[in-house]
Amino acid sequence: MPTSYTAAEKRRMAWLVIKAGKQSLAGDRDQDTIDDRLKREVDRIQERAEERGKAEVAELERRLAESRRAAASAKVTMRTSSGAERAAARRQMQEHEQAGRRLERELRRLK
Repeated sequence: MPTSYTAAEKRRMAWLVIKAGKQSLAGDRDQDTIDDRLKREVDRIQERAEERGKAEVAELERRLAESRRAAASAKVTMRTSSGAERAAARRQMQEHEQAGRRLERELRRLK
């Protein structure tokens, strides 16, 4: 599941983990001594990060499809034209393909 934490969420999670660790060490070994409010807050932060991650993946997939369509359109223009128009269409196709590769790398990183 892709997640996307903000810097503030990362700091808050670290603080909550430290606080939970202290509570755990202070309590009995055989009982769960971590405050339920801490657990709920950690869960809320994780849910928000998952939602944000899903939204980012969906947007990247949409942009990738858009980039592929634009590259295909430029390729058709390149094949059906000549001279300066063909060269311009080739550059445009290459730019769209590069953008598509960047988006694919980002998608692989998030998934």
